[in-house]
Amino acid sequence: MPDGLRNVSAKDVNRKSTIYVLDSTALIAGQTDFSKKEFATTPSVLSEVMHDESVKNIVEVAVDSGQLEVSSPSETSIKEVEEVATSTGDRVRLSRTDLDVLALALEKSRAGLDVVVISDDYSIQNLARRMAIKTIGMIHPGIRKQVTWITYCPMCRSEYGVSSLSVCTKCGAELKRRPVK
Repeated sequence: MPDGLRNVSAKDVNRKSTIYVLDSTALIAGQTDFSKKEFATTPSVLSEVMHDESVKNIVEVAVDSGQLEVSSPSETSIKEVEEVATSTGDRVRLSRTDLDVLALALEKSRAGLDVVVISDDYSIQNLARRMAIKTIGMIHPGIRKQVTWITYCPMCRSEYGVSSLSVCTKCGAELKRRPVK
């Protein structure tokens, strides 16, 4: 029997590898131990954090040593995440970088990996859960439940449901959002 197959149970063979997909907060918080896990992020995340010299040094070492993979998700995956974000009302709160992080997590999940997104952004956590992807917060606890948001006008009380509008079409006031009950 080859050495690599000794003492391997069926449980170990079927276990998926876990990869942690990092957003900007995870890198800025600096509490990521690259030596113990596999990590991935996007070029857009790196462009947000590389101005900080201490983060830059840590990231460069992690990338050079192969402990942090940097890759761009496909436009197809990004569009799919945008559709889910629109359906939950989270789209207005997500940047292109946020969409990239979620799209990368979606691709890794579809590749058969057990994916955990590390982010303190509640919109990212909400969408990840909607896509059956686990999340962990760095500083703040994670969300307790999934939410679908509706937009409404605090002035004239008009409701727009799940919408990407930012201004009331009736009175011109800035719209707010609240969870669907």
